[in-house]
Amino acid sequence: MVNRNDAPQRLLLVVARSEQPGRYLFARWKDWPHPSLLAISPPHDEEGLDGAVESMLRNAFAVALQGAARAGAKRWPVRMAHPRFGGEGVGWLRPVAVQSSGDPAPGPPIDDLAILDATAGLKALSTAVEREVFTAGVALLEG
Repeated sequence: MVNRNDAPQRLLLVVARSEQPGRYLFARWKDWPHPSLLAISPPHDEEGLDGAVESMLRNAFAVALQGAARAGAKRWPVRMAHPRFGGEGVGWLRPVAVQSSGDPAPGPPIDDLAILDATAGLKALSTAVEREVFTAGVALLEG
């Protein structure tokens, strides 16, 4: 029997713009037509959540973390590859909501970015799970 607490987890970043209230950053790739949320692996203890998020925001969007990252309590089960053991099985997606500052510009690992309001972002996301995680992240920022 699989222990679901040991299953891999990815954190989906819901990135709000402090300079543009109600607007969010989404990643775009040349081979994928839909804007997406950035995903990161849970950080190492030494790095911490804020450090991992700050690094990804700087690299992918050329923006800075404004304040602290807020991780949601709820997580969604999805199929994903296990990072250490290979193979596919149950994994988890958890929202992490953040405020960002600076002039966004795409950088590795993304090809482009989109700045959308919450309504347009929900319509643009390609899966129901990603829309649910995004909605939970927006609620973390508002709460």
